[in-house]
Amino acid sequence: MSHTVPVIIHHETGAKKQSGGKKNQEYLRYCIEQAAKYNKTVVLLGDENNRAWCGDWHHVNEFPSARYEAFAKVFQNFSAYPDSWAVSFFKRFFLIYEFLVKEDFADCVILDSDILVYVDFSSYAPFAACDVALEIPENQNLPGGPAGNGMRQTACAGISYFKRDALAAFLDYCIETYANHANDIRKKWEFHQKYHLPGGVGEMCLLYRWTRTLPEDKVLNLLIPHENTVFDLNMCIPECYRPGEYEHDALLRIKRLRWQNGEPYCKRLSDGQLIRFNALHFVDISKLYMYDFFTAQKISFPVRVTGFLWHMRSILASIKHGDFHPFRR
Repeated sequence: MSHTVPVIIHHETGAKKQSGGKKNQEYLRYCIEQAAKYNKTVVLLGDENNRAWCGDWHHVNEFPSARYEAFAKVFQNFSAYPDSWAVSFFKRFFLIYEFLVKEDFADCVILDSDILVYVDFSSYAPFAACDVALEIPENQNLPGGPAGNGMRQTACAGISYFKRDALAAFLDYCIETYANHANDIRKKWEFHQKYHLPGGVGEMCLLYRWTRTLPEDKVLNLLIPHENTVFDLNMCIPECYRPGEYEHDALLRIKRLRWQNGEPYCKRLSDGQLIRFNALHFVDISKLYMYDFFTAQKISFPVRVTGFLWHMRSILASIKHGDFHPFRR
């Protein structure tokens, strides 16, 4: 690819305290600085609380979206999340599309704010042949339901690539689905309710269903290694494309990394091969480790202790609520 692909992060701080982060959520700063080590253009669509953290900062209010207003009118919350959260999961896609139009970019990479990047996306060759790149796990069955249920329906955009026209098509698909085909996605929510499963229908479900309408060669799965490199789905679990795929520290609940020249590798258990990770996604409690990997590529002893105590706390909470299963992965 010969042009600059902007890396776009959407993060509105708000007042919600998140796992491993204070109210100002400083991990966002590490995300931006790390992405800028490898990429020329890193953009933050944010609010006044994070204005100083990115040289290319834009307030979210700069990008009004008639499409988003149309979507919000037809949206129905088929999830366990509060209504305001459930609709906000889709918001960034509408904002980012308006940014691409306003700034005349043909494509972009979208990044969650708890990711450390180790690749120049503008030179990542597989993007040239696709319209969209997402993280799509092989196993699409929800645990807790009948075998082979296929109701996970997940395509993750924590790290994702969109051509502008493809992003517009996804937005229109979301509006059309909620306006005229809500019963189709309601079935997934009813499945969650029937088997008392967390979550429900969100942007990952719509992304998954939308990609299944596209030609296979236009959808790139970032969880499948390319030239011995791959993108991380979630540092808390050994899964990327397949369950139990990579070496994992069960005590700290994080992938066991090895570092070479400041870049992360993880052993693939099927063949013992070291795979270079183009990005690490510090979901949930693994945010505790993000600063240490950003600064020193190893977890300090105090943070190890904190991580262990968080792990024990979660086990005790599970026992208290009667859903602790020591042998369930």
